[in-house]
Amino acid sequence: MQSGETMAHSGVWHPDAPILKKIRDRIVDEPDAWRKVIRSRVAVEGDSLKRPPPGYDPNHPFIQDLRRKDFVSSRSFRDHQVTSPQFLDSFIEACESMDPLNRFLAGAIGLPW
Repeated sequence: MQSGETMAHSGVWHPDAPILKKIRDRIVDEPDAWRKVIRSRVAVEGDSLKRPPPGYDPNHPFIQDLRRKDFVSSRSFRDHQVTSPQFLDSFIEACESMDPLNRFLAGAIGLPW
């Protein structure tokens, strides 16, 4: 990692097929819960399939999200932020901003949050 590349990451990266299905199924079964994640403005990143996954409606309103293979979010920090006495506050704020995604994912895969 180079100078200025400190990051905080959260979410689920490259989950195995059964976990990925649970996440996708929760998006389909609880669209309002997923909409809440989207409205929180957390940036969901990661790889996606080129086509809709088998078994999911290609016309689903969240098809772009159902195509995801990863459900992660990240926040980068500059060196001066990391070495600042206020860094812990910045880090906590970053974690809190990713909470809606993590809460949704934990619920989808059956983990307490």
